[in-house]
Amino acid sequence: MKIHPSHQQLTHYCEGALDDVNGFTISLHLEQCSECKAKASELEARCANLLFEADVAHSTDNNDSKALEDMLDAITAIESSLEARQSPLLTEESNDQATISTPNGKTFVLPRILSRHVERISDWTSYGGKVYSAAIDLDTQARVNLLYINEDAQVPQHTHKGEETTVILHGGFSDEDGHYHAGDFLTRDTSHKHAPFTQAGEDCLCLTVLTEPMIFTQGVARIFNLFGKGMYP
Repeated sequence: MKIHPSHQQLTHYCEGALDDVNGFTISLHLEQCSECKAKASELEARCANLLFEADVAHSTDNNDSKALEDMLDAITAIESSLEARQSPLLTEESNDQATISTPNGKTFVLPRILSRHVERISDWTSYGGKVYSAAIDLDTQARVNLLYINEDAQVPQHTHKGEETTVILHGGFSDEDGHYHAGDFLTRDTSHKHAPFTQAGEDCLCLTVLTEPMIFTQGVARIFNLFGKGMYP
């Protein structure tokens, strides 16, 4: 694992400033990355301290005779505030991990956070020989999919009308910029053009989030651009 969310993304996550789906993708990464999980814990503690100091200062500035009572109320409010920052996609508690089977018969264990929503995962759809996608209905405008790339396969070269976020769950893939492994957290936008591929003996299961369709830039796949000016997996 070598690609992580930026410090700014982690900070926004801990501050509750991300939308539900972006918070969800970072949580998927944190479940697999102890390094970022530790950083997030530090940032959450810092957020809690800032909230506490702000509430204490407010009580002091008001010269309230019930300052101690207000301080206790502030602590309770801080805890509620930190809980409220969590995305609705993350609120269900479960230690169970679901599995998913790919079209070629392989079975993968899903992360716990994703396992909570396994009933929202559609059937697999092929969109390019050895490449398959399964939509995940998370009640969001962004398109969320599981993407399975079988071994020795390639996704046609494309760019993005919006932003693409990818969290690798199992295996790995490569593109023009390098090779990526399970746990890696990738973001691509209109400035990127790539053609993800797997090597012989390697396959990849990942979660992708697209805010806008892909735009194919090479080969016969460009015909999909005629339908809705792009394509979702």
